[in-house]
Amino acid sequence: MSPFARPSMMLALGTGLVWAVLPATVRLGQAVEPELPVEAGLLVRAYGETGTYGLRYRHEETVTITVPVRNGGPLPMRIDEAGLGTSSLPLLVPADDNLPVEIGPWETADLQLTLRFDNCRYYHERAVDTWDEVLVEGSVLGRGFDDEVTLAYPLALHAQVITNCPDRTLVRGDDIRPRTGPSR
Repeated sequence: MSPFARPSMMLALGTGLVWAVLPATVRLGQAVEPELPVEAGLLVRAYGETGTYGLRYRHEETVTITVPVRNGGPLPMRIDEAGLGTSSLPLLVPADDNLPVEIGPWETADLQLTLRFDNCRYYHERAVDTWDEVLVEGSVLGRGFDDEVTLAYPLALHAQVITNCPDRTLVRGDDIRPRTGPSR
C-alpha cells in the first residue's frame, strides 16, 4: 500500500463517519413558548405543572401557531415538515405552513403552523385534545432527521357540545371516530 493511500483512506472513513452521525448533531430548542393570536384562547398558568394554553374551538376557522425553533448545532439545517402529531381525525388539522425553513448554525427561526378546527363531530363534549410538542422532520447537509420541539406549556382544545358543532348529529352511533393504534 502506498504511503498516500492510508491518509486518503482515513479521510474517506472519517468523512463517512461524520456523514453517518449528522442526524445526531441536531439540537433543537426545548421548552419554547408558542405565539398565538389573542383571540385564539387563554393561557392559564395555574392549570397543570407549567400552565396550559386553552384554545377556543371555532368550527372550520383557522389558527396560526408560531413556534420558535433554535438550531443548537454547528451546521445549517432545513425543516421540511412539522406538525402536532395527532391521532386520526384530530380537532386541529393542518391547513398551511411556512415550510421549508432554513436555519443557520446557532440561529432561531419561526415555524408557523396554520391549523383548521375540524372533526368535532367525532368527540363527546368532555373530550380534550392536548399537544405538548411539535414534531419536525428535516435535514442537515442532506441527511434526514426527525425530532421534537417541546412546548413550554401544553396546548389544549376542548371538544364542543352539539350546539357549537354543526356537523354532529343527535344519533350517537353516527359520529364514532375510527379506532387506530398509538400515533406519535
